[in-house]
Amino acid sequence: MSDPTVSDPAEFLAQEAAARSALAEIAPRRQIGALLRADPEPDANVFTLRFASDVPGYPHWEWAAVLGRVDAESTPTVLEVGLMPGEGALVPPAWVPWSERFAEYKAQHDDDSDDVDSRDDSDIDSTADAESQSDGDAESEAADEPMIEETSEATAEAEGSPAQE
Repeated sequence: MSDPTVSDPAEFLAQEAAARSALAEIAPRRQIGALLRADPEPDANVFTLRFASDVPGYPHWEWAAVLGRVDAESTPTVLEVGLMPGEGALVPPAWVPWSERFAEYKAQHDDDSDDVDSRDDSDIDSTADAESQSDGDAESEAADEPMIEETSEATAEAEGSPAQE
């Protein structure tokens, strides 16, 4: 005995040409392979036709054309089309909400701050002394260099035109 909530896929399979035509609107016909199967959807009047995909870089992906009808007497029409992962397709990992990712990040960095707190104060003092010595060297070098102010006359001479008076 068959499940009364699932329709016979024969009427949907008869619409293979319409499904291929709809898929051809989003992909070259050469990338749409053989009809693989008709998957029933929860609604008895909806099936997804799955086609092999010949898209470079997408092994094991399948073209899908979702077909539906209003009632058992209606002719199925194409509702939507797309490229879907099939068995063995490479897919991204499951999405993790930002709040969970941030909690992991914060916990990791809280552990790192414990390491910083465990240093003794002499390490901090020696680092600060080294930085102040290097800053002082840069300031003394800058003080030794004469400052050159560029005047409009100097600029005019460099450009080869007489200065305006």
